[in-house]
Amino acid sequence: MESSRWKYNIIYDLEIKVKTGLHIGGTNEEIKIGGIDNQVITTSYEYNNKMYDLPYIPGSSIKGKLRSILSAFYQNKEIIEKVFGRGNNEKDNIDRRTRLIVRDFYLTEDEIKNYVDNDFKLTEIKGENIIDPLTSKATPRFIERIKPGTVFEGKFILSIYEDDDEEAMTGLIMDGLELIRDSYLGGNGSRGYGSVEIYKKQQNKKGIKDYEGNNNDSIQN
Repeated sequence: MESSRWKYNIIYDLEIKVKTGLHIGGTNEEIKIGGIDNQVITTSYEYNNKMYDLPYIPGSSIKGKLRSILSAFYQNKEIIEKVFGRGNNEKDNIDRRTRLIVRDFYLTEDEIKNYVDNDFKLTEIKGENIIDPLTSKATPRFIERIKPGTVFEGKFILSIYEDDDEEAMTGLIMDGLELIRDSYLGGNGSRGYGSVEIYKKQQNKKGIKDYEGNNNDSIQN
């Protein structure tokens, strides 16, 4: 099929505020007796010319949760597939271009400053017991969680093409964010983890004129 032409991008600047301990797992290189069994995922941040290994929220975790919860809620599967993309193994003439990009969400500058300057801890350790259903034996485990009140910021980028229903697509995204507020991000949500608030700070459109002739010094030839 002949693909419709791109019109513009809608850029959403969002904040995610953690309400109950959030766990999105990282890689445990070494687990010691009495140590943490499940660490949170982290990445490198630069602050005052020093690097710090601190938590972030992967865009893949947000986008995966968004698609999953919308697929359970929406009857219109076609609009979900258009926004989130379709598999490449189907032999048909369907437009497969993914409309939605979800960036990784990083700690705000205030959160990093508070961590560095005031030695504020961003994570907590939650002790739990795993109960064997056959023997009733309890095995303790210790899970690292991002503390309530921690704030992250990031972007959604929604590409709109000529034949797209912009109102339906933007409505889908807003519905999904509202559903996540009443659900959870990360793991162990049924145990109270991962309740979040999501705030839309700004929304703007960027068309071809915003990209053409951009003499941004950060773009190298």
